[in-house]
Amino acid sequence: MKNERVWQKYTGKVAWPTILLFAALLLGYGVLWYAFNSGLSGVWTSCIGAVFAYGMFTIAHEASHGNIAGGVKSVVVFETILGWLSSMFLLFPFCAFKVIHLRHHAHTNDPVKDPDHYVNGKNAFTIFIRCLTLIGHYFGLTLGKDSKKDPAMQLIRKQSIGFSVSILLGITFLIVSGDGPALFYVFILSALMAAPVLAFAFDWIPHYPHNNLDKYHNTRVITIPGLEFLSLYQSYHLMHHLYPRVPFYHYKDCFQDYEKELLAEKSPIEGFRTQDLGLMQKRNTYVDVISGKSWSFVLEVENVFKETHDSLKITFKNLDNIPFTFKSGQYVVLSDYVEGRLVSRCYSICENPSTGKLSVIVKRVHKGKFSNHLVDQIKENYKLKVSGPYGNFVLPKERNQPLILVAGGSGITPILSILKCYLETSDANITLLYGCKSKNDIIAQQELDNLSSTYADRFNYIVDFDILDEQKQKDYLKNISLVSLCYICGPQPMMAASKRVLSNLGIPQECIKTEEFASATKEFTGVLHEIEVSIHQHELLFHSDTSETILESALRAKKEMPYACAMGQCGTCKVKLIEGEVTWKNKSEIALLSNEKEQGFILPCVCSATTKIRLKV
Repeated sequence: MKNERVWQKYTGKVAWPTILLFAALLLGYGVLWYAFNSGLSGVWTSCIGAVFAYGMFTIAHEASHGNIAGGVKSVVVFETILGWLSSMFLLFPFCAFKVIHLRHHAHTNDPVKDPDHYVNGKNAFTIFIRCLTLIGHYFGLTLGKDSKKDPAMQLIRKQSIGFSVSILLGITFLIVSGDGPALFYVFILSALMAAPVLAFAFDWIPHYPHNNLDKYHNTRVITIPGLEFLSLYQSYHLMHHLYPRVPFYHYKDCFQDYEKELLAEKSPIEGFRTQDLGLMQKRNTYVDVISGKSWSFVLEVENVFKETHDSLKITFKNLDNIPFTFKSGQYVVLSDYVEGRLVSRCYSICENPSTGKLSVIVKRVHKGKFSNHLVDQIKENYKLKVSGPYGNFVLPKERNQPLILVAGGSGITPILSILKCYLETSDANITLLYGCKSKNDIIAQQELDNLSSTYADRFNYIVDFDILDEQKQKDYLKNISLVSLCYICGPQPMMAASKRVLSNLGIPQECIKTEEFASATKEFTGVLHEIEVSIHQHELLFHSDTSETILESALRAKKEMPYACAMGQCGTCKVKLIEGEVTWKNKSEIALLSNEKEQGFILPCVCSATTKIRLKV
């Protein structure tokens, strides 16, 4: 893709158009107050006020990203003041909005972590109700019981309460002074009318259908002429998510800089131009699935089938009836929140690719944090993050060799997909050697029995209720053809034995394929540096290894610092480096501007300590 830094030509300077917009809106509110007191009807007053409130949201939104100051140090305090003043017209504390909105950027379309996913109702009525009540949802996130456990919300809880009390006192004063009707129609009703419109225009429309997690497809651009002015450029919402530090009035310019690359990525660019996609179609965000590329989605569980006493087959719903494309033997990565932390694991696909269905088999494992969570929690309609397909444990294009399959326990999963595909696409003989603990532990027994019956002339299916050690495998496989293609998946000792047996029998190394999921274990250098973090008069003290990021070490030490994406893209964890030195894991595509880095700001999620350091939040 084109140099990602092109967008920075729009940043690093004071956003005077935004400041002028705020001044114009402030003047507008003053004129509206006067007009109401001079006889303008309450309905017209609130309708006009709702337009002003919509504009004030843009001011608060720009301030939350630091796009008014543009990283210019002398303007940062003024920017914060504008953020608070504009939020006052929306009846919501700026500090809380900033946390919530940056979290939306960090977890776009995540049904658990994205605060704005709340608007994703099942039908028009529920969407309307959710847009209408989004402000209440925000207050729940800010002041509800769960906010006390949220490190970022804890930091701004007192400010949020202070803001709410101040607003109530101000309302009370104006009512007592006789300005209650003007207050209601000019400010309160206007804000309440604008809130659901903002929820629909900023949260629902841009992200529909709310399940793509890829940064090029999780929101859209709508190129209808004039819509940028009505929406204050939110019709170019994809540009805002890709480059959140670009001021809103430059979204269209930025889009024109990157349009060719976005078209190559098949991003949802919708409108009436020849090259544009149709408006608001789900398939516009499903192009990665349609094209057969790797993808990342929130998928809904269609069916859960109990394979054995401790294993489940989980089948996912197709997206808009589009077949899933994968190769037999490939895997997907499932992710879900376990005890508040996102955990991910690899699971092989057990379906024949020709079905277009996506299923995995999950087996309970002793102390298996994620597998046991899935076995215990997954039900129909449950939503999981799924990405894939990945892996090279796949069949060759030429399929005329005899096939030997060796599986142990849940290692049968990719073998099932390979078996079904090979039976369908080849006339060669197939032998399956499957080891498991007992008859009650045979995964997919009914499927295997059916295949054995249907292809009795060329499918030999052997089950052994013992450990498939070297001697056992030698006895079972001693008569196989030396031109066989061999696929092995199961416990490490079993696979090591299989490779020795097959090699000793004379099977060429290039004909022996294994599938091994090895979880990466972080290797620490043992070089530790002291980290001191000051968070609103609270001090955190912990040690960080040079091989890990500062955020990783804080989480490992159970020292809670504000963060969201953990990839440097949202800016939630931004802190000032007061003392010491750090190295950057990634410095090119991050939420900090060049002048902010020059002022000493860093992102702990992509920085590692090289000396003792002191940080200030």
